[in-house]
Amino acid sequence: MSQDLILSARGSRRWQAPAILAAAVAQIAFARLTDFAHIGQNVEVRSALAGHPLVPLGFAFAIWGAIYLYSLVGAVWQLGQRQRQRNNGALRAVGWNMAGIYLINALWQVWVPLRSFDIISVVMTGTALALGISGLIHLKSLNLSHRDEWLVAGPLALVTGWLTSAFTLNITSALVAAHNPVVNPMAVNISVAFLIGLIVVGAVVINATHSLLYSAALMWALLWVMLANIYRDHFLAMSSVALGGMVIVAAITAWQLYQNSHSGEPIHA
Repeated sequence: MSQDLILSARGSRRWQAPAILAAAVAQIAFARLTDFAHIGQNVEVRSALAGHPLVPLGFAFAIWGAIYLYSLVGAVWQLGQRQRQRNNGALRAVGWNMAGIYLINALWQVWVPLRSFDIISVVMTGTALALGISGLIHLKSLNLSHRDEWLVAGPLALVTGWLTSAFTLNITSALVAAHNPVVNPMAVNISVAFLIGLIVVGAVVINATHSLLYSAALMWALLWVMLANIYRDHFLAMSSVALGGMVIVAAITAWQLYQNSHSGEPIHA
């Protein structure tokens, strides 16, 4: 029975490894596909046109470069055919989650430039976020090696942290595009409510996963929302809540680092 399970795991990795690499390459290749084809408007432009207070300053999207590179490094590394790689428990647990997220990112980067933010873009980012969070929670229960922490958990955590804010941005931008008369994020109080929801969800995920890179990506998003509302929109409530969210994320992460250093438990990427 155990031998059958090992063979099954090896077979799964045989297909999983190239799928992760192909999806990681696809999200890079599709990132500027519509720009090169001169069709649609890229994600940064679509976000700016949404024009509501939750849209971060444009430099926030620079994190995609780090996500692409980190994903590609991890995807190339996991392609190794050594015994350790074929039977890697972390990759078996979340490899398909990673491939799914990268593939969804690739499709999203074409859909939004062509169709803008809508219910489909919300479903895409929501599905990718669910894959990321479930994967991180699963990894927390495993005994990961140092390489698994930084080359499996790390890329997954970074993209999931950003997707948490991207999911919120997709929802609010879709509501603006639909001219929703009841829930309109152009109103500051509505955007503040969504921002508080984003912070609460992020804090819950950090508490459940103890992930440093998830925290870093979320803080990056909150930083550029704060700066957007200081220098562009001038909404004190939004900038104050974003700053408060950064303090909360930093405090939870610092407390977890303190607890881990005294308990001897590993610090998760």
